[in-house]
Amino acid sequence: MAQILNTISLFFIPAVLSIVIGYGLYRRAPIYDYFIEGVKEGLQSAVEILPFIIAIFVGIAAVVSSGAMEFLQDLAAPLFQAFGVPKELTSLIILRPVSGSGSMGVLEHVLSTYGPDSFVGRCASVMTGSCETVFYVFAVYFGVTSVKRMRHCLPVGLVGYLAGILASVFICRYI
Repeated sequence: MAQILNTISLFFIPAVLSIVIGYGLYRRAPIYDYFIEGVKEGLQSAVEILPFIIAIFVGIAAVVSSGAMEFLQDLAAPLFQAFGVPKELTSLIILRPVSGSGSMGVLEHVLSTYGPDSFVGRCASVMTGSCETVFYVFAVYFGVTSVKRMRHCLPVGLVGYLAGILASVFICRYI
């Protein structure tokens, strides 16, 4: 079964591209012109998103270098431990809603320190894969779309994030 899935995955993207190009040729569409138009729109979106991404990275660097991250870890660890979340995951929990790449660095540290098969390593892996980068998403998507009233988005995003954390620990503990 794994061999079949590997073979399918090798040919999936080339097959989809061939189908799209073939359909465009069949319909006599200006495929290259559409492609160039899509590239222009993609570059324009990248330029619009860039300031928000830079702001997030500068903010993360400021929090980490100022020592605020360690303070937040020490402050939040007892709260998370009351819910059965290992203390070693506090930095991942604090950083994940802000930065996906930063949390991947924390995940790498957790896995190299405790091992991928340890309880902490499994919890960290499930959290990283299932919990969203809430503030990053808000900064990028709401910034680009010029939405000013987020209304219930932030509270719901944070509740979902906390549910993901607790579900990760529960799943890793009982499965």
